[in-house]
Amino acid sequence: MSDQEFLSVSGLNRLVSQSLAMQFPALWVRGEIGQLTLAASGHAYLTLKDVHASVRAVMFRRELAALGFMPKEGDQVEVQASVGLYEPRGEFQLRILAMRQAGQGGLYERFLQLKARLEAEGLFDPAKRMDRPQAIARVGLVTSLAGAALRDFLVTLRRQAPRLQVNVYASLVQGQEAPSTLLKALAEAREDAQRGRIQALAMVRGGGSLEDLWAFNDEALVRAVAALPVYVVSGVGHETDTTLVDFVADHRAATPTAAAEWLAQGELELLQAVDIQIRNWRQRMQGRLQTLQQTVDVAARGLRNPREVARLREQQLLQLARAWRAQSGRLRDRFGARLEATLGRFSGLHPLSVLSRGYAMVVDESGRPIVSAAQSPPGAEVGLLWSDGRRTGRLD
Repeated sequence: MSDQEFLSVSGLNRLVSQSLAMQFPALWVRGEIGQLTLAASGHAYLTLKDVHASVRAVMFRRELAALGFMPKEGDQVEVQASVGLYEPRGEFQLRILAMRQAGQGGLYERFLQLKARLEAEGLFDPAKRMDRPQAIARVGLVTSLAGAALRDFLVTLRRQAPRLQVNVYASLVQGQEAPSTLLKALAEAREDAQRGRIQALAMVRGGGSLEDLWAFNDEALVRAVAALPVYVVSGVGHETDTTLVDFVADHRAATPTAAAEWLAQGELELLQAVDIQIRNWRQRMQGRLQTLQQTVDVAARGLRNPREVARLREQQLLQLARAWRAQSGRLRDRFGARLEATLGRFSGLHPLSVLSRGYAMVVDESGRPIVSAAQSPPGAEVGLLWSDGRRTGRLD
């Protein structure tokens, strides 16, 4: 046999893979998920089995991301898959193109159809979503009073943002009557929002099957949520659950707890902003105080101690007092001597001093000195003064 009559292993696997792809178009297969592995690449590798057999399958990241739930081991599912061969190992496998939970094919188809129609209308346009309010004082909550979602939400909000108040709008969250009660609760919430009684609204419930969560796919409810004049957070189901309400909400939270955390985040950010402002103010005040302290220190170095100043002033006053006493003594002595000399000169000039040297003074009757003969005609009475007495007489 020539080499041209033989196939390589890879060539054989390629032919088989091509043959399977040609003979088996995409088909629906029902089974239970066995081993399931999520790779770092985002692809899912699993086995699909029933009581008699199993087959390997792969679901690539794009198809997996489009699911409304996260598959897990033990789930009964219906998959649309192409049949092929993993050529490197020659292993028969299915490539899963779509997946739904078994028994819910009709619901899932309705979900996809309604989703496509509402999306075409622009109801899910991200541009229509509101930003989370900066300051929230009161939150509205649409949920069941009997569910664990209410407790989870309130406990989380009380722990992370105890200042926030909650208005609870009770409603059924599952069953045929749930859509109408949810619409009634939304009507109450709308009225409170219009009057400023709430600044945000959360819709929460626990996880469940597509059928359990179907009330949140109700078209009237979805449109009512989209028309609400208040910021809406959807926390319906678990992380892998998706409802149409999630697409019209302003924010989709993975769980009721996550919804409370998201709403509390605004409060936490506000408190953090206040803390930052307080720290900045404190730093500015500390800087200002330090600057003033330095100014005071510089000024203090130019000032003398008041006690030292008082002591110096006291010494100066004492010196001045001593100088004044010395100067006043010298002045007293000098002026005393001058006074005695002056008195001595005046005493020598006194008439009595002259009379004591043998002179006499003639005065008239009034005691005025007679200095000329013309002042005393003959016969006039005059007085004669000596240093030791007086006598009177008449002139010839």
